[in-house]
Amino acid sequence: MGLTFMSKEDKRESTIYGWAFVAGKEIINRLEALYGEENEDKIDKKMRTYILTLRSELIPERFKRALIDILVELVPNVGIPEEIRTESRWTIDEYYRYSTAILAGLLDALNAWKREKSGKGKK
Repeated sequence: MGLTFMSKEDKRESTIYGWAFVAGKEIINRLEALYGEENEDKIDKKMRTYILTLRSELIPERFKRALIDILVELVPNVGIPEEIRTESRWTIDEYYRYSTAILAGLLDALNAWKREKSGKGKK
């Protein structure tokens, strides 16, 4: 059994992924409250639209701004990691790492929600 060592960047990226997953679940919960739990297609489309909007942002500051706009609109009570809320500019490498982790976390939250819904439908 080998030991696995994570670099500081890897730890930060996994923390951001975890945060994005939880934030994604909160966004979906809010969308369920707005549209009704039975309106799964509309919730799925809205969440995918948010993810695609974020993915289309090519400038780090615009990506952060679009993410904050979504959070303020839907879940203003969710905590925001320091890497996102601070005024420091992301380097290109940070942008690709962080945006990838955030998009993956949001998409995984959506997929987990869909699996949960399909599991409830089968019972």
